[in-house]
Amino acid sequence: MIKINLLPVRAARKKENIRRQVSIFFLCTVFGLCVMAYVTLSMNHQISALDEDISAAQAELTKYEAIGERVKKMKKELRKLEEKMDIIVQLEANRSGPVRFMDALTGFVVPQKMWLTALSEKQGTLKLTGMAADNKIIADFMTSLESSPLFEQVDLVSSKQVSAKKGKNFKQFIITCHVINQPVQGKPATS
Repeated sequence: MIKINLLPVRAARKKENIRRQVSIFFLCTVFGLCVMAYVTLSMNHQISALDEDISAAQAELTKYEAIGERVKKMKKELRKLEEKMDIIVQLEANRSGPVRFMDALTGFVVPQKMWLTALSEKQGTLKLTGMAADNKIIADFMTSLESSPLFEQVDLVSSKQVSAKKGKNFKQFIITCHVINQPVQGKPATS
């Protein structure tokens, strides 16, 4: 009978198996290292791209903040200008106001039967002092003032009879009323 020794084949197979496992291990290790290097490089590239995006966004934010500051300054200046325009409109109304109510008063005074001796205006309240031939003329004058769009709350403070030269009797009166400041026509109104 022939005897074959199979031990070296088994040993050779075992060595081949160990060598194959070691080479697979090294290949897997190299492949793992390559994958980790690729992932690291990819992540570093993404991080640098995101850093660039962040720096660009911060630069844009800085630019918009500067624009926002300029807008705030412009709004503040615009508010100041609007306040000045309102003051100018108010001054214009106050300047032309006395002219308007003096013009209106001359239309209401009954010629040769009444006259005004004093006129004063303080904080929108007009005080008229004058003389009239009788109470009816004073009443008509007050009715005319009330019907005017320039005056409101017309009140007779006092009316008393006084003697003048040549024995004539007149009624001395004091009337108060509120002056309505209307905007000047023909001027643009500001908002």
